[in-house]
Amino acid sequence: MDTEGRPETLIELLRTLERSSDLRSLARECGLSVRELRRRLSIWRREMQTDDEGGEVKPVRKEEKTGAKGKNADWPDLPRAEDLAESPLPGGSRKLMTVHTDGASRGNPGPASIGVVFGDAAGEPVCVHGEAIGRATNNVAEYRAVVAALEHCKRWKIKRVYLHMDSELIVRQLHGTYRVKSPDLRPLYQQVVFLSRDLAEFRVRHIKRHRNAHADALANEALDAQN
Repeated sequence: MDTEGRPETLIELLRTLERSSDLRSLARECGLSVRELRRRLSIWRREMQTDDEGGEVKPVRKEEKTGAKGKNADWPDLPRAEDLAESPLPGGSRKLMTVHTDGASRGNPGPASIGVVFGDAAGEPVCVHGEAIGRATNNVAEYRAVVAALEHCKRWKIKRVYLHMDSELIVRQLHGTYRVKSPDLRPLYQQVVFLSRDLAEFRVRHIKRHRNAHADALANEALDAQN
């Protein structure tokens, strides 16, 4: 078997991945932007890189992990959805908007928040939204995140939305597999139905939690900000 040109160490493998033409599909599988995945690969490679003299692992500086005021810097700095008067997608309503949503509650019920990541058809993030919503359960927060996402899409006149979330309950309810019995959730479910009925295309997909990490981080950041 010809092994010429193949990476023989983990550091070489990381460097090869950084330059790979398939980085977009890999980033999509990880739930990250291409730029963010490339940044993380670079950091991991530097962490593993040994210096030539002592062979010690070079530490990553603290400022590489956190930004100003301690804000989590694992994600790209994107515009806030509420600050955008028009669609962040080139071509406006003709384009597909991918959306990742998440809701968080500390106490269930307890202090709650939502996180939303808006992306283009390839899943590349274009803007974000996160806010504290007062006291609520996890499921209420999950629904509130979907409502907020659809309200922004309606405001931007987006007509095609692919929604991704890690709450299997909410996804099954939106698919019609489960009935919405909770009096707290029923009005929110009806809001989602109302907001989505004018869309030309609306798909809801359940994803694993690790693929929803960006929306989760936005929700937790919003909770931390109110403390």
